[in-house]
Amino acid sequence: MASYQPELPLRHIASRSSRTIKTGYQRFERPVYDYDTRYAPCRAHCPAGHDIAWAIHLASRGRFDLAREAFAEESPFPAITGRVCYHPCEGACNRADYDQPIAINALERAFAEHGAAAVPHAVASVYEESIGVVGAGPAGLTCAYHLVRLGYPVTVYDANPTPGGVLAHGIPAYRLPRAVVAAEIAALRAQGIVFRCGVRVGTDVSLAELRERHDALFLAPGLARPRSLSIPVPEDPRVEAAIRFLRAVAAGKERRFSGQVVVIGGGDVAIDAARSAVRLGAAKVILCCAEARTNMPAHPEEVDAARQEGIEILDRVAPESIQASDGGLHLSLVAVQHLRRGEDGSILFDVAAAERRVLKAAHVLYAVGQEADLSFLPAPHSRKRRLRVDAWGQTSVPGLFAGGDITGTYSVVNAISGGKRAAIGLDAFLRGLNLEDAEERIRVGPHGVVSMRAYLALRRGEPNPPITRPVRLQAINLDYFPPAARTPVSELGHSTRAASFAEVNLALSPEEAVAEAQRCFHCGTCTMCGNCFRYCPDSSVIQLEDWGFSIDLDHCKGCGVCVEECPRDAMSMVPEGELVREGSSR
Repeated sequence: MASYQPELPLRHIASRSSRTIKTGYQRFERPVYDYDTRYAPCRAHCPAGHDIAWAIHLASRGRFDLAREAFAEESPFPAITGRVCYHPCEGACNRADYDQPIAINALERAFAEHGAAAVPHAVASVYEESIGVVGAGPAGLTCAYHLVRLGYPVTVYDANPTPGGVLAHGIPAYRLPRAVVAAEIAALRAQGIVFRCGVRVGTDVSLAELRERHDALFLAPGLARPRSLSIPVPEDPRVEAAIRFLRAVAAGKERRFSGQVVVIGGGDVAIDAARSAVRLGAAKVILCCAEARTNMPAHPEEVDAARQEGIEILDRVAPESIQASDGGLHLSLVAVQHLRRGEDGSILFDVAAAERRVLKAAHVLYAVGQEADLSFLPAPHSRKRRLRVDAWGQTSVPGLFAGGDITGTYSVVNAISGGKRAAIGLDAFLRGLNLEDAEERIRVGPHGVVSMRAYLALRRGEPNPPITRPVRLQAINLDYFPPAARTPVSELGHSTRAASFAEVNLALSPEEAVAEAQRCFHCGTCTMCGNCFRYCPDSSVIQLEDWGFSIDLDHCKGCGVCVEECPRDAMSMVPEGELVREGSSR
C-alpha cells in the first residue's frame, strides 16, 4: 500500500536556512546573563568580602591556585583565615537549608595548602605619597597589603620584635602554627611592605614625627593592655593575665604547670589560655565564667574543643577574692544572678553572696577583656577607650585613619574588613576621590561587606553594576544537586593533642577538597555548565570564545527555558526595552 504524501502549499516551503528567518519579534521578555549583580549569601556574610562561590567553583575543577588568587583579591592571607576565621559565611550558606553547609573555612585553608601561590614580588610604587601603618596585626597588615598593591610605599611600625600582632603573639600554635604566619609575613615583605619592629609609638617615635614622615597614617595598635579583675589581685607570679601568659607561650618561654589551673573568663582568650595550660602539664584546668555556658562569648567550636580536652567549665560564677599562701591559691567564687555589659564592654553583674564556693589552684589566669593604650594620641583621644571612625576608617583628624580592635572589632576577619575599608578611604583621601556614592557601588549585600575588585573597577571608571541581588535557596534548581554529606575535617586525637602544641585541625586532602567544592551550589555564578546552550529550543544561545554565553536576539523568542534550567540562578528574564548590563568583570 502506498504511503500517503500530502501536498504542501508552496508558501510553507523555503529555500533558505531557518537561521536567516528572524523570529525574535515574537518576544516580550528576553533572557540576560546578569550574574554580576548577584551575590551568594555566604559572601554577604563574609566580612572580608571573598567571592566564595566563584573560588569554590574553581576549586571544584581542581584549580586551587586560581581559587587562592580569587581570595587574595580581597584579603592577604587565606592560609591564616582558613584556620582562625569563625566562618559566619557557613551559617548563611544556602546548602545549610538543604542538607549541610559547605565547609568553606576548611576549603579556604585547602586553597592555601594545595594552591601554589604566585611568587611574591615587589610592587612598583606608582605614587609619591607614603603611608605609615601603626600596628602589624591583621588590620594593619591588610591595610598595608591593599595599599602597596594600589601603588603606595607603605611602612609598618610595631612595638613587638616581629610582625603579626595577635596572629604571631596571641593565638596559640595548635590553632595557628608559627610557620604559617611567618610565611605570610614573608610574602608581604616581598611585595615591598617595609616593617619597622621594636618601635613603640609614643616612646621611640612620636605621632607628630610619623605625621611629618608620612602623608597619611593608619592606626591599628590592637588591644595590648589586659583589663584587671574587679577584685584585688595579689602580686604573685602565680596570678597572671591570660594575654601575657599567651604571649610568653608564643615567644617560646613555656613553663610547665603542675597541679590545678583556674582560668577566669568566657571569651576566646580564656579558652586559648585554658587549652594551653592543658598542653603545659596542668593536672586539671577549670574555666570560670560569669555567663551561662550557652552564652559564652567564645566561639562554640572552641568551647566544645576545650570540653573534649577535659577542661571543666563552671558557668554563672564570678570571683569574690583570691588569697595567696605558700600552700597555693584560694579562689572564692560567688553565683551570678544577673549579667549586663557596660558601655566600655566590661561585664557587670549582680551576685548571690550566700552561694559561695572555694577552689584551690596552683595558678590563676584571668581574661576579662583588653584595652588599647592610646597614650600616644593627643587629648582628648588619648583618654578614650576606642576611636570613632567613619565608614572608611577616617578619624576626626584629616589623614588619620584607624581600624581593628581600637575601633570596636573583635575578630581577625572583622579586623581584615576594617583594614580593607581604610585602604579604600586612604586611597580616596590621597587621590582626591569622592566616596559619597561608593558604598552603593561596591557593597555586597546589606551587612557592610565591600568588594575590592568592585572598587578597583570603580576607580578605573569602568561600568560596574551594584551587587545587590541575593540568591535564595528557592531560586536554585535543586534537580541538579542531589543531597550529599559534608566532608568531615580530621583532627588529632584528644590524647595526642593535649601532649603538644601541634595543630589540632588537619587539612583536607586535594581529593576531599574537590569533593566538598563540588557540593557547592555556586549560587549566582555562571560555571559554563552549558544548560542554557543545551536546552534552548531555538539554538539562540551562543558560546563566547573566552568565557560565557550571549543570546542571539534575532531568533530568541523569550520562552525562558534557559533561565528555568540554569542550575544556580545566574540568569533572569527581563521585559523588552529594559537595559541590563550582562557579562562578568572577572
